[in-house]
Amino acid sequence: MDTVVLLIVAGAAILMWELWQRKVAAQADEPASAVTRIEQVVTEIQALQQRLGSAADRGDYSEAIHISERMLALSDDHFRDDPDVILPLLAALANFHHLADQPREAIPYLQRSIQLREQFPALHNDQADSLSQLADLHIELGTRSEALTLIRREVELRRRHTPPNEALLAALCKLLSLSLEEPAMAQPLRRDISATAAILKQEVVAKMAREASINVSHLLGEGNVRAAWSAAETAALLGAAAHGPEDDITFIYRGNLAEVLRRNGHLEEAETQFLQLITDEGKRENGAEGLHAACGNLALLYDQCGRPEDAAQMRARQMELLQESDANTGSRFNALNNLAVSQSSAGDHPTAANTFANALALAPEGDGIDPRVWADTLNNYASTLINLKRLSDAGRIYQKVLERKKAGIDIPITSLASSVNGLGVVSEQLGKLAQAQTLFERALAIKEKHLPTDAIALETARHNLGSVYARRGNTAQAIQMAQQVLASREQRLGQDHPQTNLARQNLELVSKDLPATRADVDTLMVDITGGQLFPYATYDFGRARDTGISMVLVPEAQALTLHRKLKLALPHGWQCFIGSTRWLGEENHDGMAELVSIQAESQFDCLLAARTDAVNHGLDTAGIIRTLQDYDQRFGIRIYSASTDTVGFTLLRAPADLDAFAQELLDFCMDLEDVELIRQMITASGNRVELWWD
Repeated sequence: MDTVVLLIVAGAAILMWELWQRKVAAQADEPASAVTRIEQVVTEIQALQQRLGSAADRGDYSEAIHISERMLALSDDHFRDDPDVILPLLAALANFHHLADQPREAIPYLQRSIQLREQFPALHNDQADSLSQLADLHIELGTRSEALTLIRREVELRRRHTPPNEALLAALCKLLSLSLEEPAMAQPLRRDISATAAILKQEVVAKMAREASINVSHLLGEGNVRAAWSAAETAALLGAAAHGPEDDITFIYRGNLAEVLRRNGHLEEAETQFLQLITDEGKRENGAEGLHAACGNLALLYDQCGRPEDAAQMRARQMELLQESDANTGSRFNALNNLAVSQSSAGDHPTAANTFANALALAPEGDGIDPRVWADTLNNYASTLINLKRLSDAGRIYQKVLERKKAGIDIPITSLASSVNGLGVVSEQLGKLAQAQTLFERALAIKEKHLPTDAIALETARHNLGSVYARRGNTAQAIQMAQQVLASREQRLGQDHPQTNLARQNLELVSKDLPATRADVDTLMVDITGGQLFPYATYDFGRARDTGISMVLVPEAQALTLHRKLKLALPHGWQCFIGSTRWLGEENHDGMAELVSIQAESQFDCLLAARTDAVNHGLDTAGIIRTLQDYDQRFGIRIYSASTDTVGFTLLRAPADLDAFAQELLDFCMDLEDVELIRQMITASGNRVELWWD
């Protein structure tokens, strides 16, 4: 039986003892008729108590509430306002409602408990406990002002009647957690907490600090960064009071607080905390581990602020510290993971993939690593591999997270959802839409159950699922997903934010019975790429124009990245490719590339739009397409560029005989010149193949 339920039933047993005492007293002082009636009431309540224990034992809290209400009604009729009789029943009803996930229904019983205890000064400690319990309910329900009022009453009551104790300190910490967003209220409370903690026994304060620190990790694992902030503040304040400002554990608590401030978006305050921590850690002989951890987290903060040079400087210092010190595996793992995330965010996916691999080489099965950090590292690594078009490798990495979860490793549910979603992305890019839909639906179900309703991850999951619905012709379901994404962004970002406008345009596209129009796609191209729109695309090295299609000009160095983004955003029935990059006609756009969108069902239509051929080698457009279709059937290819005499594509599956395929490519495109060079091209990062014919 649950501990709370045991306490409730124990309270009911105490009630029965009090009722028997009343029965004995009644027999001595009351008329026979009154004694008989009291005996009947006690007998009925005894029977109800047996039923209550049975209902609580099987977890039937609705029945337990019904029985407790009947017991309270009987007790009210015969023992009204007797605290020994009424209070246990009020406590039972409040707790059973809470166990039944009905916190609002518990409030009246707690309020009556407080009012009843106010009539008996000797019960001031119990009254303070009831105030605390009622305040917790209001915190759970999000009614902050009511909670503040109750906790202030609790603090006043405890100070008036008892010396400073653990309960008073806990109440002050609770007040601080509700006041963190208001510095004028929070700062005096911090001083009050420190002063109160200094009076109490060191072991009591240390225990409270340790419990708060454990709670920080738990809350971060659940994604509840706001509550983690409160717990981190408590741990830092109480840790300093219990252990002193120079103790190792105090520095750990301070580092946790700085990191939680970063995750809550209080970047200036977090930076101040990190810089002070780095200064203080640098003065300590045993501060190396905390110092490199602070440098790594401050680098993440600078990434968040858009200060890449400062981030690079912090990471360089962190890596120096790791090399100089005898850092443990976990510290090295975290440092490499954070570095890889930064590299990936900067678009350097090949380097990021190598850094992720180096981190995972330290702990291939996650031994000695926080399961959440290890799983997130695997997910980030797999996402980077997707960017490099190493889809099979990415799929294996995501599967590893799922396998470890099945093996009983404590992988957070949100990390598991990310892995499932990643497998959906892999399946979608491999063209396995039915499988992708199943995976996206599973990922969304997990996230809807465990994440806040305004979480960005929910928007991503719904967008992914809606995209597959649209591609499979499930228009109604695609519209539902697009509507939910739009509603979320309107609430989170406002009506006029660019991301909200993109969601609105996507909804308009999937809501139409007819395919998306050229105007729709033109708008989407500009929004995605930020490039200049032209009402035509060129061919024949920029000398001729096709006015039936349109394009945007983008920097050639960014063309691949922007192509990937646009391809994911395009509605069903549209293809895009990188077109002309050479300009031999009247137009001169050196350093720029065309990003062209066409209405087509097949990627091979891109070659028709670009008029790609190799006339000097006896190959027309249709002949090139036939060969590429053969490659697609054998290995899977994705065309990303096509121009007058070039075509670029990625290989989704590596050929079994690499040398034979390299020779095959050389026979198809003799201008590639050398089998070894072709082999290097195929095996390089991204598995991209570039063909050209002079």
